[in-house]
Amino acid sequence: MTKYLYLGVFGLFLLASPLQAQEMNTSLEGTVYDAQSKMPLIGAIIQIETDPVNRQASQGDGSFRFNLAKTEKVKANISYLGYKTLTTLLEPGKQNRVYLEPDETSLSAVEVQGDKIRDEGTRSLSISNIGREEISRNTTASLGTLLSGIQGVSFASFGSNIQLPIIHGLYGNRILILNNGFKHGFQNWGSDHAPEIDIQGAESISVVKGAAAVRYGPDALGGAVITESHSLPLQTRLNGSLHSGFQTNGRGFNAGFNLAEGYERFSWNAGGSLNIVGDRHAPDYMLTNTGAREFSLYSGAKYRIRDNLVLRGNYSFMRQNLGILRASIGSSGAALIRNFEADRPVIIRDFSYDINEPNQFVTHQLASIKLDWNPSEENYFSFRYAFQSNAREEYDVRRNADLPIIDLNLSTHDIQADWTHQLSENIRGEVGGQVLLQSNGNNPGTSVTPFIPNYESFRASAFWVETLSIRQSEWEFGVRYDYERNSVAGRERTQVPFSDLFTFSNFSAAIGHVNQINEKTTFRTNFGTGWRPPNMAELYSFGQHEARQIFGLLRYEEDAEGNLRNDRVIPLSESSVQAEQSYKWVNELEIVGQNSRFSTSLYANYIANFIFWRPIGVVGTLRGPMPTYIFDQANAFFTGIDLTYELKHSIQWESRMGGSFIWSQNVERNEPLINQPPININYELKYTKRNLGPFDHVEVALQPMYTFRQFQAPREIAIRDLIEGNVTINLDSEIFDFMAPPPGYFLLNSYARAEKGKMAFSLLVHNGLNTRYRDYLNAIRFFADDLGRNIMLNVHYKF
Repeated sequence: MTKYLYLGVFGLFLLASPLQAQEMNTSLEGTVYDAQSKMPLIGAIIQIETDPVNRQASQGDGSFRFNLAKTEKVKANISYLGYKTLTTLLEPGKQNRVYLEPDETSLSAVEVQGDKIRDEGTRSLSISNIGREEISRNTTASLGTLLSGIQGVSFASFGSNIQLPIIHGLYGNRILILNNGFKHGFQNWGSDHAPEIDIQGAESISVVKGAAAVRYGPDALGGAVITESHSLPLQTRLNGSLHSGFQTNGRGFNAGFNLAEGYERFSWNAGGSLNIVGDRHAPDYMLTNTGAREFSLYSGAKYRIRDNLVLRGNYSFMRQNLGILRASIGSSGAALIRNFEADRPVIIRDFSYDINEPNQFVTHQLASIKLDWNPSEENYFSFRYAFQSNAREEYDVRRNADLPIIDLNLSTHDIQADWTHQLSENIRGEVGGQVLLQSNGNNPGTSVTPFIPNYESFRASAFWVETLSIRQSEWEFGVRYDYERNSVAGRERTQVPFSDLFTFSNFSAAIGHVNQINEKTTFRTNFGTGWRPPNMAELYSFGQHEARQIFGLLRYEEDAEGNLRNDRVIPLSESSVQAEQSYKWVNELEIVGQNSRFSTSLYANYIANFIFWRPIGVVGTLRGPMPTYIFDQANAFFTGIDLTYELKHSIQWESRMGGSFIWSQNVERNEPLINQPPININYELKYTKRNLGPFDHVEVALQPMYTFRQFQAPREIAIRDLIEGNVTINLDSEIFDFMAPPPGYFLLNSYARAEKGKMAFSLLVHNGLNTRYRDYLNAIRFFADDLGRNIMLNVHYKF
């Protein structure tokens, strides 16, 4: 199968070359930017003054391209809603950069939006964007749930409250989450720690589906998720929005607000939200202790010191109390067998808003400042600093349940500086550096050995990327160096103190190509190397965490008899643990017609020393036997395809269909990897109409989707066989899982939205047929079905 994938991609290269050679006309091309933010403007109208028929809109990256029969400069008018119209001369055969100034007198009446800029170093990568309208429609969705609508993106979950985005089979520390330009500092390990980000505070969200390690660092080995806050326009009157909603599953309600105002040199915004949900329910029963309470605040300010010097500041706060299904906890071997084998959860209670053990209580704060200096049209300097504080407490069902079993405080300092430049008419790029300091400490009083030790981490990084433009194509080159030092101090199982000091360092590199084959077709290809040092949980995890216990790479070893021992911590220098090394090739073909858009992305990713966790058996604890996992390393290979097709049938009707497939393998042992996304296909049929009845605008959509059974899964060994000693497992045993993958399932989702003046009403329905199903990537599938029908009603008011 891999051979055919490579042949297909090679064929795309062959297709691209001759088509480019056939272009005979002179090319007039360039990019339209916002003069203040330097972000590209999508949909700006470029009108050739001497030829009124010759006009077009700028593309997704702000670019435009005309074919002309002459080589002299031409006069063009460039216009965009909310910006001053510009008349300028454009020169064929060169990359024209056009900067539009915001029309401060009209910004109060319009809302300017655009896709996230393709930063230097990511122009040849596949990027998908989610705008403000879709964000506001999903007022209570988590970041992982919202992103799962993008092809190639899914999410791993731990029940109904905790979702973590997956890009092309990778998640956790391999997916960088940038919160307003900074690495989101949270306990990013396992599938049971979700990023504490209120998506309602984001103006746009972008997903980089590729090895973005050169631009963003080791944490972007598999891709990046980038959230952008309010743009803070100047000279705008006080404006904002209010929203409120109710959902039937969990009887939840939410409310939020956003305010913004701009003066001649100063602007600000502030907002917040509240979300309270009780116990959710599956189609046939209540899911006890699955409620959630979330509260967030965010604010920002911008001050224009002078025309080319702008200072910005942002602050965000989020607090969460998240319940975890009570039936996931067993107190004995018999109870554990019953939990896994029961068709329904063994603990089902009446609906309640109470959140009891097991649960997670998390607070996260981020404060940042940014100074942008634009000394000339070709040079742009940015200096940024952020401080983050993340406090996490996790509670378990035990005798002293009022004490957290995990109590961690993570502090992060992030300092960044970069220079965006244009060396010539055809060469532009970016040079930057970053210093990241993190300190993670355990608070005393948990009465257990800390799950991970105290540690301090220091990382220094530098990167350099350049883009070369040649006619209808671009070549992108990048290199990065990262140095990381870690100091660790903790306790062994016997409570004897241990400490270690170790470093990692490596280079990353990437080369990419963007070919504008013709006005409708764009081809992107990117080959990148990346690396990632193991995180502290992968090295030092020890003991109980949620409904399982886990041992890190340095926490176990095999004795002469083949038995696993965990009575000492292995120094890193004495171990065989190595950093992950990735080689990823991504190819994207996009064809945009007058009424259609087709996009396909093919990728292959080889990761040496891939770190993953796998079951090793059932081991007794003070609370009783628990499913036990260990972290392991192996060379792994991932390959897959994402497809999207959009068609506008008429003025009112349009549809979108897509699907994703990923194949992965442990190449050392020729066996499947565990917890990989199954095949998924989806469809959306949407109807829009202006001035329908009493409403100014109406939008209705039907969204069926089907998720296949995961056929690339490890074998099943039942909990009963492990507890009763019918099966013996060691490090050399074939990988297994405690339960076979669940059957495939069909879900029917839908939404409707109606606008009247400043008011908007939306109705969303998830699992409209009340289908009973279990999702392979939801860890709670061992104990209960997934959520039943959920109807969400939201009211939105803009002023």
